[in-house]
Amino acid sequence: MTEEVPYQPIHSTNSACKPEEIQSPIEKLATESTQLLSSSPIRQNRRVFAPLNTPLYRRRQTLTILIWWLLPWICLYISLLCLRSSNSYIFYGMIAYIIWMALFRQFTRRGGLRQQWFRRLPWWKWFAGYFPIQLHKTCDLPPDRSYIFGCHPHGIISLGAFGNFSTEATGFENKFPGINLRLLTLSSNFRFPFYDLYLSMLGLCDSSKESCNYILKQGNGNSLMLVLGGAKEALDARPSDEHILTLKNRKGFVKIGLIHGASLVPVFSFGENDLYEQVSNPRGSKIRRWQNYLQKKMGYSLPLFNGRGVFQYAIGFLPNRRPIDTYVGEPIDLPKLEHDKITPDIVDQYHKLYMEALTRLFDTHKAKHGQANATIIYADDDAK
Repeated sequence: MTEEVPYQPIHSTNSACKPEEIQSPIEKLATESTQLLSSSPIRQNRRVFAPLNTPLYRRRQTLTILIWWLLPWICLYISLLCLRSSNSYIFYGMIAYIIWMALFRQFTRRGGLRQQWFRRLPWWKWFAGYFPIQLHKTCDLPPDRSYIFGCHPHGIISLGAFGNFSTEATGFENKFPGINLRLLTLSSNFRFPFYDLYLSMLGLCDSSKESCNYILKQGNGNSLMLVLGGAKEALDARPSDEHILTLKNRKGFVKIGLIHGASLVPVFSFGENDLYEQVSNPRGSKIRRWQNYLQKKMGYSLPLFNGRGVFQYAIGFLPNRRPIDTYVGEPIDLPKLEHDKITPDIVDQYHKLYMEALTRLFDTHKAKHGQANATIIYADDDAK
């Protein structure tokens, strides 16, 4: 069982950065949805089945989440249909596509195929409105440098990171003009034909070191976001006042930042861990050892979670409607150093500063979301 370090409160310090005071249209819509959610009979009476008089806009929001969840399997099904097609053009075209993916495709490690028109589709506002998701700016980020954003917590599937930073549903391009951001994810997510194109058009890229270096070498404003807890942290995602973050020994992002002189930006999403319930799996338990073994073999974890269904709220794989409020914190400026001058002590110094800034961001805003007594626990990777 790995050591867990108790959370130490860090008081906020004065800063020239000021929270954004003007709500965008999507934030106003999200606020209205939150008010409706908190006063709805669904929550008060704990309904099992969705009422027949559910407003159309809420059904539309649920449909977007359902399609988002099913899309990789839809792409896989289409691929299998193409491989079974009697039309030789379709069959050999599919074979050529798979060979290209396996041997020649590079865009997943070269900044992707980001298309702003695709990120701005109204569809994504329906997606964000389901929870709702809101993005809060606490500080200006000048585009005269690159940034490495660290997003916390991972949650079961990082829906807050997806909604805020791979779409324009919450207005990232307006809040942070000049920042050309790429959200990084596991390379395994690009293995399905067609699905790889969909993710790349949203600006998602492979989370390899090669991908990170390529993005940051493109010049000022080009930035990346890592969900630093990764698949390991998903196993600790559940509604709780204790947020267990797998960050204590994850320092590679600091080293990359020092190589490129990129500033580190902490990001915290309140509500991310509230979207699903998860079967109890304390560190050191048999079920946790089994999950860790599978994660080591496959590259991604298998949390045993439960959400809601399309027409009922008792069981299913869809997330529950819970607000996700994402705060982008103040940047930590890093010097640009030669590779041989980056020592473990320097990495540890800036890693500590990053955790302090993340804790400060969390403490400053937690009371606004009913978590005044909540704490962060920084933990090692649970390798057993």
